Amino acid sequence: MNYVFGDITIACTNTDRVVFPEGITKGDVIAYYADVAEIMVPELRDRPLTIERFTKGTDKGGFYQKHAQKHYPAWIGRTTHGGKTKVTYPLCDSPAALVYFANQGGFVFHVWTSRKDTPSNPDLLVFDLDPPDDGFPLVRRVARLLHELFDELELPAFVKTTGSKGLHVCAPLDGKATFDQVHALCAAINGMLGASHPDLVTTEFYKKDRKGRLYLDTMRNTLGATVVAAYSLRGKPGAPVSAPIAWSELDTITADGITLRDVRARLDKLGDPWASLRARPGSITEAAKRLAAKFP
Repeated sequence: MNYVFGDITIACTNTDRVVFPEGITKGDVIAYYADVAEIMVPELRDRPLTIERFTKGTDKGGFYQKHAQKHYPAWIGRTTHGGKTKVTYPLCDSPAALVYFANQGGFVFHVWTSRKDTPSNPDLLVFDLDPPDDGFPLVRRVARLLHELFDELELPAFVKTTGSKGLHVCAPLDGKATFDQVHALCAAINGMLGASHPDLVTTEFYKKDRKGRLYLDTMRNTLGATVVAAYSLRGKPGAPVSAPIAWSELDTITADGITLRDVRARLDKLGDPWASLRARPGSITEAAKRLAAKFP
């Protein structure tokens, strides 16, 4: 099976290999990424990339790869970051690159929340809502609290499933603030929600200290941290997707309930819930002022 992108041809191999226990093949995975590339690549573009690879199938285990490989063709982008230890990351800047990585067994894509030319200035804020056991109703409730607060702070609020256990509540940013400023705002939001809803949320890192409350994880908002990309598969049974959803779907969607086999029908029926993500990015500086005024 070949995929052709202009003057680039990708000859895909072992496409009949079953890579998810439900009979989903490597060819199905490649076809999925080719199908969603147009809406997925804009949020992958220029972001240092860590790829989770499953070369023999998800039931055989995978590994994380953040270094661009020597055998990558010249048209695959690269970007180098770090202090004493520098890493040259691959970039996924085109549908061809997405299909190429999928053919290499790259099924899960984790990205920075900043881009290569402005690595210290994120353009996406992420709250990772990590539930206690069987706590997805609590995830929904806290997601709504964040949505309401984001509205008050004039931060555009978007949500996606993680494809695993929780939700990501996200806000597109104008890229003017540093990671330190973004993390400071997140810490202030955490403190405010913890004080106003101590029975619902916690910032306790250890599960033994959470006592059934939802952990508000904001560590995605630090330099070099990654978040699973929108529309990325997860290496779990059923081929779940980290799927953007509309806020109106919150009561009917579960964290791993949207799979590779569902996405095309969703897009045809509902469109992309994140289509307007970049229409009105938020300002961390202004949001911090509004939060300070609301909770002096």
